[in-house]
Amino acid sequence: MIQATTHSYQLRVLSIITFLLSVATAGSYGSQFASEVIEYSPAPGQFVGDELYNDPLKALGRPYGGGFSDPDNSSLVTLGGVGGNLVLGFDDSVVDDPANPFGLDCIVYGNGHWVLDNPNRKWAECGVIEISVDANSNGLADDSWYLIPGSHIVEPSGQWSIWGWDDDISDLAFPPLDATWIPNGFSGYWTTQTYLLPECVFSMDILENANGLGAEEESVWGYADLSPTESLPGGVAAEDFYARPDNPFAVGLTPGCGGGDGFDIAWAIDENTGEPAGLSAFDFIKITSAVDYVSPMFGEKSTEVDAVVDVQAGSIGDADGDGDIDVHDYEIMEMCIGHPGMATPTSPCRVVDFDGDGDVDLSDYCELQRGFGN
Repeated sequence: MIQATTHSYQLRVLSIITFLLSVATAGSYGSQFASEVIEYSPAPGQFVGDELYNDPLKALGRPYGGGFSDPDNSSLVTLGGVGGNLVLGFDDSVVDDPANPFGLDCIVYGNGHWVLDNPNRKWAECGVIEISVDANSNGLADDSWYLIPGSHIVEPSGQWSIWGWDDDISDLAFPPLDATWIPNGFSGYWTTQTYLLPECVFSMDILENANGLGAEEESVWGYADLSPTESLPGGVAAEDFYARPDNPFAVGLTPGCGGGDGFDIAWAIDENTGEPAGLSAFDFIKITSAVDYVSPMFGEKSTEVDAVVDVQAGSIGDADGDGDIDVHDYEIMEMCIGHPGMATPTSPCRVVDFDGDGDVDLSDYCELQRGFGN
């Protein structure tokens, strides 16, 4: 059986020591990046026993990207198979800010990438994102969790699944069947759980855009390890580059961003009722492998995490998130203004609902106009 409490405590102490050492030698990770490992509970997988990929401290600080089609795997932690998870904490609460680019508040970086430079065909190992508020102010992730459902969790209770594992590779009733896939410190029988992403979409080697291979709109969004991580350009601070999000609804990467998979706190729902959580901020993030698939050639679908970052505040009116307010932002406003329901939390038009009242109208137009040219 897993000694979860002792395991989590040891990781917590280790992450704190490492963080303090980094402050003394090279400065902190920066308050924008996740700075503490709360828990690391990988499921069985082909890399969970490899010291290059099973160090959860690699998920702290900035990401290291290789570009669209050639990921840099040097700073990743693997979560193993379905149900493996990682819980991280921040120095400061991540706040829901409608002024952020695209209205997004946080970005998760992994090693997802495009197949042959085609952004509509991806090597993606998607993980589900959950967030929690430190409501009791004890510094522990022991309060309620809220789900970021993304594009394909439409019935949370029906998609909640539990898997059994054991360390007896001769026991065909429970995987794994390879001893090298057993995570360090795990023995006996144990379970993992997550919200399972639909097999018909995610359980295959390559994730293709359901809108077509020439589409401009994404069909999958709101999950970890879906999009590429760009290399850091020379002369640009990592805190700036990797804190600017990509538009998750548009195919390709937004110019000037570091890639990754951004989400809006406003997307969070109560996992029990399915109703909007109404959160204004969060303190902890949980990322869980959510695809039950083992490829004969490539092994299990295993979410990898490189970094998590609090989005850099944007400017009211910068609807396309490119750092200025210009004619392209007006084009987005013209598409959205006056259309009922266009400012729902998961609508692309939420980025021009500048006053946060649930619709796009004249007051939002005035906010954009005030910032034009900045």
